Amino acid sequence: MVNPSPWRAWCFLVWLSFQRQARAHMMIWIALGLLALSLLIVFINTQGERWSMARWSFPRGKGVTYAQHVDHVAFAGSLPFPDPAAAVSAMAHAGYYAAIHQGTGFFLFSNLIVFSLFTTFLLPLWTTSFATEGLGREREAQNLLWVLTRPIPRPAIFMAKYVALLPWCLAMNLGGFAFLCLAGGSPGRLALEIYWPGVFWGTLAFSALFHLMAACARRAAIVALLYAFFLETILGNMPGQFKRLSLSFYTRCLMFDRAHEWGVHPERPVWYDPVSGTTAWLVLAAVTIACLVIGAVLFTRNEYLDVN
Repeated sequence: MVNPSPWRAWCFLVWLSFQRQARAHMMIWIALGLLALSLLIVFINTQGERWSMARWSFPRGKGVTYAQHVDHVAFAGSLPFPDPAAAVSAMAHAGYYAAIHQGTGFFLFSNLIVFSLFTTFLLPLWTTSFATEGLGREREAQNLLWVLTRPIPRPAIFMAKYVALLPWCLAMNLGGFAFLCLAGGSPGRLALEIYWPGVFWGTLAFSALFHLMAACARRAAIVALLYAFFLETILGNMPGQFKRLSLSFYTRCLMFDRAHEWGVHPERPVWYDPVSGTTAWLVLAAVTIACLVIGAVLFTRNEYLDVN
């Protein structure tokens, strides 16, 4: 006969909640649909070689693309010059323009896909698909009362739900980000190598925040969507200090810090006013811990009379 064990009971609750998260629902299908659409956009731009300045007009209005200009400069640099100084200058110009041509891919992919599309829009939205379901689905399915009657402390139940939903959030965000980066060719592969820690810590913070919302609101998915659209997407891109209220701001600051040696930084540093990578990491970690602690306290004190 197996003796009752609170630890085994908690692990079983984690496993049961993990299995329940695997059941597809509307939010997951929306997230997968957005992933498919984003992959299509990235794939089309990759096939069209739009992650560089190759198709840009240079000089403007002259009908010559940047790639053609680079080839012209490189050809001119290979010609024999009577003056050695002129030859060195031509070769230097050829190398300069070629380096810019090759290096713009990572910069454009980072700004257009990672910072503009993924961090401020897809990351919070994809996290919502799973993070609000840990407690939200139990309440809607009238199963929360059964969970609360188990011989497990309420804070442990709250943490078990978070532990169960976190692998799904990480799989969706890191996996989706990896697919987007791999579809972006060589600039995307470099972005995956540099930015994945930012996606990881951003996922932890967003998951804890949305799990807290699920403990406070019955329709947590709606509240989380409103937060994602207005606070993260709109307020997170506004000038001034208001953007520091959004988690995506600190996620991007962590990414900027890791990509600093590759020359990636905010287009207007004074207007954006980023924080250091260490500060961004501390804020994301602190938000994760604070949301879990506050959520456990509120989950313990709430009666949840709406489960009848």
